[in-house]
Amino acid sequence: MTETTSYARAQQQLRDRIRDTWAQQPLYIDEIVRPGLTENQLTAIRRASQQTEDTGLTHYLAITPGLQTMGYGDWAKFTSDFAFAMHEESGKKQTLVLFTEGETSARSFAYLVTDNGPVVPSGAPELMRSRSDDFIPVELAVPYYLQVLVAAADGTEPPSAPDFDTRDVGTRSEDYIERFGLDHSDPDALVFGATAAAALGATLWLLHRRNRYSWRTKLTTTPELVKSRNLQKAVTEAAAPIPEPEHPDDDTWALYDRGRRIQDALAVLTTAHPDWAESVDFAHRHAVCALVTLDRWVRRGLRRRSNRLDDEPRFCFLFPHHRRDIDDHVLRQSGRSLTAALCVDCREDLAAGHDPERLMVPKRPGSTRAVPYFQRDDAYALSGFGSFQPLDEAVLETMSPRHSALGRSR
Repeated sequence: MTETTSYARAQQQLRDRIRDTWAQQPLYIDEIVRPGLTENQLTAIRRASQQTEDTGLTHYLAITPGLQTMGYGDWAKFTSDFAFAMHEESGKKQTLVLFTEGETSARSFAYLVTDNGPVVPSGAPELMRSRSDDFIPVELAVPYYLQVLVAAADGTEPPSAPDFDTRDVGTRSEDYIERFGLDHSDPDALVFGATAAAALGATLWLLHRRNRYSWRTKLTTTPELVKSRNLQKAVTEAAAPIPEPEHPDDDTWALYDRGRRIQDALAVLTTAHPDWAESVDFAHRHAVCALVTLDRWVRRGLRRRSNRLDDEPRFCFLFPHHRRDIDDHVLRQSGRSLTAALCVDCREDLAAGHDPERLMVPKRPGSTRAVPYFQRDDAYALSGFGSFQPLDEAVLETMSPRHSALGRSR
């Protein structure tokens, strides 16, 4: 009982020490560990912390005494709970938290924390373990894990693993060789193979992290739209004759003609894809939903009694179901700039360095590979759901029988 009480007290005391420091700055180095670290090691740790802070991401870094004295499971729970508590205090969308053992080797617990909880790399503490039970040295571990955390937060590829080869130190500091007694004559092959193991582990980490954004690799299946928006009934209603304007002028006749095009586009789309309501390709039902929305806008405009016409509905380029506060936004990909309509949520995600939700569809009919709809060459991609040209025009141009006949004759 006494041992358990002392254990809990020591754990709480360590937590209090770390929290007191983190309230002032993101870097905590335990006083038990600090005397054993060289100037080169301290410099590497501080520089890595500063570089992480420069990214604008909130991070907390603790260099602690030997973690295994508390047991692996206890430390995993201690660090993950602590990491989530710090995330809640930060009030940020993402928080990076790294605990690294600095007393005998750099065993690390690294977390990317969101409101859904901490996410960790598979087997992270074991990634860089050698045959002689040595771990990647602290001056390499801290910069590497912080860089991997930043990559995970940004949704980018992880950095290359550090080159931990005691046979070819070159101009690098030999602090870790002296401190951990690594012998130049013993290559310790598992240490030298750590690069591949770490790269694999980091990839697994990022894949785990990206499970939160399942749209990246899986077909879009929500929102369902057909039942929630009663789309089949809406398509039937849209087939009714477009009413002639009550107060005819050039603008209202142009709106009337637009309504006829939208009506024709709906007929062409549902004829070309009779399974649109059941298809695994959700682009069809999103297109139907957009055209139905436009049809209703036209009919309201033709019935209006004032001279003012409501603004035409706009749809988010990345995910057309998004309708909140649509505005033009410059997307930069592969060295090219593209102006598209984006909702406020997608714009905020991009500004924060995150990948917004995208409409994911089969690469081709029958394919199981999911791609963003705009990577295909069809009416939806060509129009960008209204970003580049009206959706109804693109549908009529690419899906109408006349267009198909012209394509076959070429």
